[in-house]
Amino acid sequence: MNDYAEKRDFQRMTLDCEFSFFRPGESQRYTGQVINLSSKGILFTSSKSFNVETALEIVVTPSNSLTPSMQASVLVSRVTDNQSIYELACEIVEIR
Repeated sequence: MNDYAEKRDFQRMTLDCEFSFFRPGESQRYTGQVINLSSKGILFTSSKSFNVETALEIVVTPSNSLTPSMQASVLVSRVTDNQSIYELACEIVEIR
C-alpha cells in the first residue's frame, strides 16, 4: 500500500516540449526544454543561467496543434547547475 500523499496545491503536468523565453525589455531570445508545468510554476532546462528573482517572459508552444500556446510572466525561484545545462524553477506571476 502506498502511503504517499501529494502535498502540492497544484498538480504538475510532465511535458517534453521546447519553448522560448526572454528578459523583459531585451531582444535576446533563448530556448529551453520544459520538464513540467503547473498552474503556479514551470520547471525547464536551459543552456543559460539566470539569478533567482530574475523576471522572464515565456512562450510555451505545445507540439499538439490543438493546444494553444501559453505566454506568461515568471520569476526565477531556483537554479540548479547540471554540468552546463541549468534547471530553472520559476513561479508563474501572470498568464497572458
